[in-house]
Amino acid sequence: MNSSNKMNNVLLVLLSASVIATIGTIFYHFVDTSYETETAIRATADESKYFEGVYVRDENVLSYSGTGAVSYQVPDGGKIAVNDVIAEVYPDESAIEKEQQIKVLQDKLNVLERISNPGTLEQAQPADLSRQISQYYEKIVQSRNSGDLTELSSAQQQFVESYSTYQIVISKGEVSFAQEISDLTAQIQALQSEQETPVDTVKSDSSAYFVSHVDGLESKLSIENLANITPEQIQEITKNSNDNTTQTSQNSNVVGKTIAQYGWYMLGIIDNKEQKYQVGDSVKIRLMTSSATADATIKELRSTSEDGKFMVVLYSDTLTSDFVQNRTENVEMVLGEYEGIKVPRNAIRFKDVEETVTDEETGEEKKQTVNCRGVYVQDGEKIEFRRLDVVYEGNDYVLSKLNAGDGYLMLYDSIIVEGIDAVSYTHLRAHETELHL
Repeated sequence: MNSSNKMNNVLLVLLSASVIATIGTIFYHFVDTSYETETAIRATADESKYFEGVYVRDENVLSYSGTGAVSYQVPDGGKIAVNDVIAEVYPDESAIEKEQQIKVLQDKLNVLERISNPGTLEQAQPADLSRQISQYYEKIVQSRNSGDLTELSSAQQQFVESYSTYQIVISKGEVSFAQEISDLTAQIQALQSEQETPVDTVKSDSSAYFVSHVDGLESKLSIENLANITPEQIQEITKNSNDNTTQTSQNSNVVGKTIAQYGWYMLGIIDNKEQKYQVGDSVKIRLMTSSATADATIKELRSTSEDGKFMVVLYSDTLTSDFVQNRTENVEMVLGEYEGIKVPRNAIRFKDVEETVTDEETGEEKKQTVNCRGVYVQDGEKIEFRRLDVVYEGNDYVLSKLNAGDGYLMLYDSIIVEGIDAVSYTHLRAHETELHL
């Protein structure tokens, strides 16, 4: 009897161990599935095209019939009003050189007088000045790298001003620019005594922007001639621009041109096989050189000899100095800017989901099964399917709508990007069943 009980006990222990091992194995495979996940984060994207654009504007070429050397009083891209002096005419170049020397010396004098002013020194703090010096130095480097000479000159002057003020402040009066101020004043007075009066001036006859150079395309690329401009002409202009062979005026009497302060056009060749861009679309033009932007509208999409390529005709009434410097520009045309939750394409799956819909005519609610696009997410030991409300399609990712609601992907969910396909359908169903218990 005792022997029989002992045998039963041994069998019971073995059976228990087997059951525990089986349950442990099931539990291990249930919770130890290895997944590679990626956190759902907020991202933005643009629907855009890059191309080389050609300006078509109302441009008026300015000429001077007399003789002499021209000294410009307005920088390229400068805004002018009616009767503003655009240029002064002197007998020869030496008179202009004196004018330029006076201007350079006067700018230096103004800086030294400003930083030596007791009011400026009283308010200046070494820590603030040190921070400004670093900022202006960084701006000098950025301007040099981008080729923005106007910004470079401004940053250099600000750097010198901040650094000189810093020297005076930390020296507690031991450093002085009194002698330099006296010397500059004397040099300016000597040059002014030799100054010549301009023999003539060139004035503006309208409110516009001024550019000192012309390219010979002013009459061809006019708004009046817009309907006659062909894709081939635009391609030839951009090719010449890239080859640095753009036509320039050889007329020595030409002073420059004015560009009217109202609507202008930009033309370029784009690939539109997918017909994402349509006539009437509102877009944003962004210049690649300066990042300046202007709102525009697609007025025409003219077919070209190449399949899927069109000449886009954009119209804008936003004009600033950035948009008058050149004939051609590398631009980005932005159709839409989107924000959402970034989802890699390799994580997207499809699943039949049952949802309740309301009949618009009867108001009756009924359930139907919909094949939905979504992702699987890991929440602790649980696997859940979350739907996507896609607002943007990228090449290797999509953006899903932020705060789309229950059952949809949310920010900071752990998206499973690898490993989900290795799990059997039954195993996933077991997870989902567990969620609904």
